[in-house]
Amino acid sequence: MRKIIVTLSCILLVGCGGTGAVDVAKPVSESSIDSGSVKSDSTETKNEDSKADGKVDYDLSSMGPDLVYATIYQMMIDPKSYVGKSFKVTGNYYSSYSKENDQYYHFCMVKDAAACCAQGLELLWADESMNRHENCPDEEALVTVEGVFETYEEGQNTYGRLKDVRLVNE
Repeated sequence: MRKIIVTLSCILLVGCGGTGAVDVAKPVSESSIDSGSVKSDSTETKNEDSKADGKVDYDLSSMGPDLVYATIYQMMIDPKSYVGKSFKVTGNYYSSYSKENDQYYHFCMVKDAAACCAQGLELLWADESMNRHENCPDEEALVTVEGVFETYEEGQNTYGRLKDVRLVNE
């Protein structure tokens, strides 16, 4: 009986695999990518031009919640890959005041599809009065924002945030 179970287990494990070779080096054509979701520019000049005509490098507002959560998580893990890229994000607005630094911190929080996990992006508003917490959205309000990702150091820590952020009316 034991030989039969082991044999069937091996057949199930091996039988599920395909026989065809997988071409992992095959490039993805631009037409196969949703042009509204991801756009990669190689120079800062192109990046500035894309911001001027209203396009963004990463439109997270059009992605599903799990993909948005994963993308923001990846931005925190590997921030250097995203510095200078423009983002459009929809999430809930929150702010927090730091007595130690005497400043407000602003965030756009996104949740995964199960709403059990949340990831936030710090925001640095283009409108300086909003950085002082004037004319900001209501706490927990659903907002769509656009900005450019940057890193900065505070103390011994490096943080990522969107700078030159503006509210987008949809």
